Amino acid sequence: MKLFKHVYEIKLMCKVLKLNRSTVYKHLNQKISNREIDRLDLESRIIDIFDEYDSVYGAPKIPELLLQQGYYASIKRIGRYMKRLNLKSIIKIKYRPGVKSKALDDKPNLMNKDFTTTATNQKWVMDITYIKTIQDGWTFLASVMDLHSRMIIGYAYERHMRKEMVIESIKQAIDKAGFTKGLMVQSDLGSQYLSYEVESLLENNGIIHSYSRKGSPGDNSPMEAFHSALKREYVSGQIFKNYEEAKLGIFQYIEGFYNRKRIHGSIGYQIPIEVFYSK
Repeated sequence: MKLFKHVYEIKLMCKVLKLNRSTVYKHLNQKISNREIDRLDLESRIIDIFDEYDSVYGAPKIPELLLQQGYYASIKRIGRYMKRLNLKSIIKIKYRPGVKSKALDDKPNLMNKDFTTTATNQKWVMDITYIKTIQDGWTFLASVMDLHSRMIIGYAYERHMRKEMVIESIKQAIDKAGFTKGLMVQSDLGSQYLSYEVESLLENNGIIHSYSRKGSPGDNSPMEAFHSALKREYVSGQIFKNYEEAKLGIFQYIEGFYNRKRIHGSIGYQIPIEVFYSK
């Protein structure tokens, strides 16, 4: 009604819409309270953040971004407003690992779920995940994460799951780190990670190899969490025609979003690349 009051007479619109004229005038002359203005402002900010981050962020992370704008709102309030706006972030029930079998006697689990660090390039985790395409079928992504910053510092995406992709991802990580002597890296017992070439590459660069126990994804949970986020936040919403299309998409997610834009709860809601290169 407000939008058209300068085009049509109120009397005419009330007649066409069969509305009580006195009620309409009362509504049009009503002033918006400061509380209502604050609510509309917060709702607008929530919608902007929700859209900017492609429906990834929910009530726990949106307040952190609002604080960066100088605006405080509690998680409970954000959650209430999101429910009213029917905004639902992409969620998935987290895997809760139980007690599994031991690692092989000659392949010790040295990290033993101790993912704490005091600086970058003290501990890494690495793993391979699968991505489906229409024309090329299953394709494979090998990733290396720095635990201190949660940054993906090396990755290789290929049509076949071979040791060469693991070697490429590790070389990228080594190049970013520079100095790696004494660094520890966790992987599973996959044949690619147990290959002579991979073990030699790690040993020649002074990197200590720790091995997850068989059937115990919790031993490598930070990398499991990244691959889960990749699929939940991006891959699940895509239909990749072929390997090349998926390769571009993965690059955009890792380099354009995850490393450079996505805040991470385990590092104080900071951005991985900023933590990795901070002094």
